[in-house]
Amino acid sequence: MKKLLLILLLLCHVSEASDMKLIGEGTLTVLFFKVYDVRLLADSKPFSWENKFQLEFEYRRTIKKENVIESTIKELHLQPTISEKDIDAWRTHLSQSIEPVQEGTRAEVAWNPKGQITFHYEGSQPTVVLDEKFARAFLNIWLGENSSQPKLRDQLLGEQGKD
Repeated sequence: MKKLLLILLLLCHVSEASDMKLIGEGTLTVLFFKVYDVRLLADSKPFSWENKFQLEFEYRRTIKKENVIESTIKELHLQPTISEKDIDAWRTHLSQSIEPVQEGTRAEVAWNPKGQITFHYEGSQPTVVLDEKFARAFLNIWLGENSSQPKLRDQLLGEQGKD
């Protein structure tokens, strides 16, 4: 029964994702190495936190879980409204939600306007986090004004070439 419920949940999730519109896409490259391709899909254009949306990743490199978590924490430190206390509290969310990835692994992070974020790695069960401040901070790594990758952010938001 549990397996059936999980399959139904995943099928609903796939159906929901297929109804979403592509907002933008890009590739994270670090020191000439392509790390992942990422796409932003949303219920409607233009992008808004008031709508459901998701980031879809396809990894181009193998990355250990610990490295993903540490990189995430470094990125969270760049956000001016996030305190060390917040980050300490979120380490549990990260350790429960982040997985190691291999080249070719697909993953998605979905936002629900009720402040819920869902992490889903290919071949694994989804992890849901009900913490709006964490969800926004995590997604702002790619979508926020203080992103360390402004060009990628602009590509995701469909704003290439805008000043």
